[in-house]
Parts: sequence; structure tokens; C-alpha cells
Amino acid sequence: MFAINKIPFGSTYLIQLRNEYTSEYVTVIPEMGASICQICLACNNNLHPLLWAVSDEDELYKEGLPQYRGSLLFPFPDRLEKGKYTFENIEYTLPCNEANHKNALHGFFNNQSFQVLHLNYHKEEASVELFYKYDGTLEGYPFACSVTIQYVLDANGFSCKTKVQNMSGRRMPVGMGWHPYFRITEDPSQYEVLVPAEASFITREDYINTGKKLPIGNIGKFLKIDNFSFNVFALDQDKDSANTIVRDKKKKLDITIDSYGFPFLQLYVVDNKAIAIEPCTCIGNAFNNGIGLTVLLPTEIMKNRFGVKLSPYNGIEGLNASRS
Repeated sequence: MFAINKIPFGSTYLIQLRNEYTSEYVTVIPEMGASICQICLACNNNLHPLLWAVSDEDELYKEGLPQYRGSLLFPFPDRLEKGKYTFENIEYTLPCNEANHKNALHGFFNNQSFQVLHLNYHKEEASVELFYKYDGTLEGYPFACSVTIQYVLDANGFSCKTKVQNMSGRRMPVGMGWHPYFRITEDPSQYEVLVPAEASFITREDYINTGKKLPIGNIGKFLKIDNFSFNVFALDQDKDSANTIVRDKKKKLDITIDSYGFPFLQLYVVDNKAIAIEPCTCIGNAFNNGIGLTVLLPTEIMKNRFGVKLSPYNGIEGLNASRS
């Protein structure tokens, strides 16, 4: 049987989706951009919290969500250079919230309060549907829209469906991403990662994406985490979905991050504390370079999906990340 709980968290609250059979759970913060606080899944007869999560209210409100942990990134992931872009011959400016480099970072939805539309649970799954209506009043993004998020926990793991609808009566540029930090152990330096990518993008020292690609020579191979720092990948454009795998050999676990409609992946390692695996619909600075940018017509809808599964690592090397 599955259940849903509302858990106090300082001055706000968490929605918990729970599998009563296995004690697995997912927690979400509706009042902080519908962000995912924790995903805890079972494998090898143990429960495993998978995310580097906020621990208390002080940490939560110190800087919004620290490092955007678990945040949905909207209306764009990554950086927008100097917060400026031109769309249909009109120049717009968004607030620059990255102090070191003076860029706009990860959109502006991560601290918005979402309405809980539906809670549903039965013997096979628990789900919550959350909704936010943006009225287009921010001068740098005058495009009214609605965002609907559905989180599901079932016997297969965790999944999320996102839906964005243009309500502005005009064409609207948009991107979407998710920013989880995975940490199964206190020392993730032994992790290995398999990314089903065909190329990586070159970024500048200020992390702005140049849009230039480099081919990848290790396709289908697991690489140690020290091969990565801040990387942006183009996934196989001939396929609709992708599986990225984070492997912990010590605990004999594979975390699979599957995505549908997210043709790009950003990977970021935080001082050997955690690894961010970020599915994105577009690359950084897409409002300027156009790579992966979606432009919705009035009333048009963009739908995407991602999920997380946990499985035992069987000791066989050379497994390929699947893409279908």
C-alpha cells in the first residue's frame, strides 16, 4: 500500500509520497518551486537516501535552496549571459543572481509557491500534482504561462512529468531542467558515471556555453568521477529517451536517471561532496545561442519526463547506458 503524508518543515511543509511495503519515500517542497527534497529507494535489503538534501529550515532559507538542490529550472537551465537576450527583435534583461560572474542563473521559479492540485494514492502508487500560474509581470520575461508538475512513486521507482503551457497570446521562449545532487555515501569520489552522450560542449571560464561541440571518445564506458568537473553533454539526438547511470561499486548500487524530451545533460561535481546530474531541454545561454531552445506558440504545450531508479550492481563491466 502507498500513502501520502504532510510533514512540517520549519515554517513550511513537505509532501511525502511513501511506499508502505518497502518504506521508500519521496519528499517535495511545494512552497519552494515544487523542489524535490529527497528520494529514498530500497535495494539490497537496505534503504538508500539518494540526494544531497537540505537538512533544516535554516539551510533551506539561507539562500533559497543551497546550490539549487533538487530544484526545477525554469524558464531556462544553467546561465543566461549577463541576464540579457533578444527575442523577436526585442531585448530583455533578467536579474543577475550569480554574483561571481554576473549572469542570470537557473531561471526564477525555484522559490515560487506551487498549489497542490491533486493527491492520489492506492495499492500501486502515490502521486502529487502541483501547479503554478505565472502572470508574465517580470519585465525580463513577459510571457504568461502555467507549469504543472506530477511526481509519482511506485514499485519501479520515482518519476516526474512536467507540462508547460503558453498562456501569453504570443510566442514564448522556454527551457526546463532539473538539478538533483546525488550522494549515496559521504565520500562519492569512487563513483563512476556512464553518460549516453555523442558530444560535449565547450564552456568558458565563467561557465557560459560557447555552443561548440567536442566528440566523445569514451561512449558507452563508465568513467570515474574525477574525469568530470563541469560538463555539458549532447545526448544521442536520434533517440527520444536516455539512461544515465551513477555507479557506487562499494555499495554495489546503480542509480539510473532516465529522461524523455531532455536531449542535453549537465554534470557538475561539488568538491567531492555530491554529483549533479541535470537533464535539460536546452543548453546554457540558449536564449542567445538557440541550441535546444523551445518556442511555444500561444496555448501550445511542452511536455517532458524524468525518473530515478535504483538497482544492484552485478559486477559486470562494460555495460552500456540504454537509449531508446
